[in-house]
Amino acid sequence: MDQAVSKTSFPEVKHHKNESKLHKRHPSKEEDEKLLSQFPNSLHAAKLRSALPEDKLHTLHNPVEFSWRQFWVTMLYENLPPVLIAPLAVLLVERSLSRAWHVMNHRCLFVCSRKHNSRGNHIFFWVFFYPIYWMITLALLLRFFAPEAVVLNVDLFQISLAYLFFSLRALIVSAKYGYYRPEDYAQLQCPAPNWSEAQTNRRLVGGGWTNPANFPGLIEDELICAMDENDVALQGISFKMDRETSSRLRKHSTDELFTAETGCNEKDEVTTGFILHQILSSVYNLKFPPIYSLSFLILALAIMLCTFLIRLSYGLNTFGDASLEVFIFIGCLLGFLFGSLGNLNFGMICAHDFNRRATTLKILGRLIQYPGVRLSELLFHKPNPEEKEKDKESTKSTMQESSTGEPNDPYVYIDIKKPGNVFAWMICRKTLRSFGEIFYLRIQAYTSILLSYAILCVLFLNVIAWTQTRHHVSTIWLLIIIVFSISAVCVFAISKATKLQTLSSDQRDQVQKELFFLEKELMDAENADKTLEFKQFSQAKVLLQQVDESINFHELIHKPTKVMGYAATQSVISSALGIILTGFVLAVEGFSGSGISYDLNGWFNY
Repeated sequence: MDQAVSKTSFPEVKHHKNESKLHKRHPSKEEDEKLLSQFPNSLHAAKLRSALPEDKLHTLHNPVEFSWRQFWVTMLYENLPPVLIAPLAVLLVERSLSRAWHVMNHRCLFVCSRKHNSRGNHIFFWVFFYPIYWMITLALLLRFFAPEAVVLNVDLFQISLAYLFFSLRALIVSAKYGYYRPEDYAQLQCPAPNWSEAQTNRRLVGGGWTNPANFPGLIEDELICAMDENDVALQGISFKMDRETSSRLRKHSTDELFTAETGCNEKDEVTTGFILHQILSSVYNLKFPPIYSLSFLILALAIMLCTFLIRLSYGLNTFGDASLEVFIFIGCLLGFLFGSLGNLNFGMICAHDFNRRATTLKILGRLIQYPGVRLSELLFHKPNPEEKEKDKESTKSTMQESSTGEPNDPYVYIDIKKPGNVFAWMICRKTLRSFGEIFYLRIQAYTSILLSYAILCVLFLNVIAWTQTRHHVSTIWLLIIIVFSISAVCVFAISKATKLQTLSSDQRDQVQKELFFLEKELMDAENADKTLEFKQFSQAKVLLQQVDESINFHELIHKPTKVMGYAATQSVISSALGIILTGFVLAVEGFSGSGISYDLNGWFNY
């Protein structure tokens, strides 16, 4: 088989290049080749910082840490009304007119510079966001401070719920900025184009991270950050495969930073960077499932229309009687509309990301489980039709010229009886777990924030029941629908997080199974001559034992996938639902014991 491959002549592979948007360093093929030449073996490639001169160490990315200062600063900015009050807070915090100018434009607190934002962004904020924000805020203030007789038909709980639902965005945005890197904070204070609208969109969970295909270079940048965080250069570490599979993978067109072939690997080797990049590109370029969008839209419409339809059923005017009541009800409607659309969408995005991470980890696990992964499932083809067709033709001609008689879609398998493959697989796995960590940590936080709002609604329900506060019956139904909608979305997201967390245990079991078989082969080899294969098996066994311990500590104890501060397991779902159901039971008891009854218009204590 090796002879047949060596006689085959392949056309030169043309790899593409994506522009990096990283601020600490701009990786390049030339820089990588120079670095790889310094690695005598794969072990040195797993100690990246030791190979760099001291003046270059600051260019590597460190693991992201949550900044409480940025969190509280953003909470201040986002909870103050934009345009008029929030810019004053920016000026007080930044203590520089020029820095404040750039910060308020980059954070869209006062969009008024075409250098910082596009025309479309100006239209969105001045025509939609700013007026809606002010309308919802004024509606809440009017309900609190206007004479009771003027706003008598507006339930205070409803406008409060609408405002809090809309303001949940501020908490989510604060968590986002809390997980920014220090160099990103510095760029926000600089003039455009040091920071741009496109860079903001790349860092949005609902923008770039939902559709990485629309933001070229995003996957590559996050993979580079993951390598820096783990102190590894994946292009200096390779998987050893059969010559036929290796040749096919080497001829696949990809990003020039993550090619299968480098100057430091052999013809029967493929870089771990290429394998991981192909897995991530295949999974993360899949579109957001339409069923997810349809689900949160239905739930959002139910929340938005609930109050108004129930008022209508009681013969009340949908938007009240007086002009102030109409204004407040419109603010209430907008609060529920934009709050439910945005927040429930975040919940579905959380589920989508947990699912993508589980898929990538599962594919990596299948690579070491015979027979492996299909070539078509592993390789990613750029959307460009011409490049895709050329790559397909190249792969097809390679398969036809091969005399092995293998099917057109063979399996890619990594044999972990080889110590080098065990080492490479574990380094690859650690890097994969860190991929997009700045988004990963935010996703976990967003799920917890949404669940907290559902618990807050249950608390509101108990306050109404036990204090017998004046309210309309539509408020009760509104609270029930909100709790049901958010709980459904959160439980769905947590179930995906649980699936991701369970994979750590499953793959640890897979490693222990391989250890068991290796032990048996070593026992059999002891009765025969201790050949080179015996030594190889012994080394693979020792490394697999370390892999087993590393997965157990790092993924099950030290840094598991978390929701509400706890490892994502079925018990988290049970606990969350238990808290909500207990709250409902207490509320029912409160209603049944208080003797609350509603008049013909649906009011209690009108």
